[in-house]
Amino acid sequence: MIRNAKSIWIILSITVLLVTLYFYDAKPNSSAEEILLWGMLILSFPVSLLCALAIMTFNYILYQVMDVVITTSVISIVSIWLVYFALGYWQWFSLIPALYRYIKCKDS
Repeated sequence: MIRNAKSIWIILSITVLLVTLYFYDAKPNSSAEEILLWGMLILSFPVSLLCALAIMTFNYILYQVMDVVITTSVISIVSIWLVYFALGYWQWFSLIPALYRYIKCKDS
């Protein structure tokens, strides 16, 4: 069961990345990144909310302090996807099972 869930989750995550890259039009303000953000927000919820907050804070600081504007590019899409993917994978397939085992052991 867990192996199937993991496979489905990974396939869906890769699909989100591939669809995003397919619709990316190489414009500085490409809206293709929204596909990535919404897809990975859903797949990696709730840790994705913290990830989104961290990314927004980082971009805000770069803009306010260093006057750097982050534009959408293939590198930014893949980088952001990797962060969401790694955190979502850790959450669903390491943290949650560990918490389940801990609670199960504690109740016994």
